[in-house]
Amino acid sequence: FDTIVCGNLFGDILSDEASMLVGSLGMLPSASIGQPDEPGVFEPIHGSAPDIAGTDAANPLAMILSAAMMCKYDLAQPHAADLLERAVDVVLDQGKRTRDIYDPEDPDQTLVGCHAMGQA
Repeated sequence: FDTIVCGNLFGDILSDEASMLVGSLGMLPSASIGQPDEPGVFEPIHGSAPDIAGTDAANPLAMILSAAMMCKYDLAQPHAADLLERAVDVVLDQGKRTRDIYDPEDPDQTLVGCHAMGQA
């Protein structure tokens, strides 16, 4: 599916389960979109991750991809959305990984923190 429309509780369950398909909650953006003339809410499915706050361990890619969704669906800025999505592709192609998606057995990956991933 490209889009699944459901209630909040079932959406939470589905998004948590779907995160395992890509390896981490830190990789999935989300959107709550209402009426066409009202703004949506765009956020990573992992929320604020208070258990790792201030440790430079969070994966910022879901937030960046959430911003891309906001550009595309709420701000009518598809070019900006494409730039953000391509930036995520580039950094992953470079092998940069936060700890939630890092495989220490893969010599092509480099472990980085939240700040370094965001700067990359």
